[in-house]
Amino acid sequence: MEYRYPHLCSPITLGNTTFKSRIFSAPMGGTDITADCCIGPKSTKFYELRAKGGAAAVTVSECMVHPDTDGSHAYHLDLSVPGSLPSFTYTADALRRHGCIPSVELSHSGQFSGTYLADKNKKQGLAQWDLPRASAPTALKSAS
Repeated sequence: MEYRYPHLCSPITLGNTTFKSRIFSAPMGGTDITADCCIGPKSTKFYELRAKGGAAAVTVSECMVHPDTDGSHAYHLDLSVPGSLPSFTYTADALRRHGCIPSVELSHSGQFSGTYLADKNKKQGLAQWDLPRASAPTALKSAS
């Protein structure tokens, strides 16, 4: 098979790490980071699909470097939570099964971090999926 971009699928060594191709998956927020800041099974599958599709490296969500002073949004990874490491390990193993190098984005939102969420203790009440939604007829009535 002849490739239009032959180097794209060829291995590359950066430092001491050899990547199977030159396809790198940029950091993407997980679809089901749990309330206790761990990687949920849906997110693991989401990232694994990128590895299975040929990505040489997949960067998983973002991990706050200082969770006590950061909180730009409710759902991020947090290594200080007891029991979070197994979810990270499980995801890394899922990526490695496909010859992919797992990585994580280290993040801190800077001087004004935490101002988005005035009370960080309320994050247990925030939800990504189970938000109350207006029924279609009510939404249509208010729009007209």
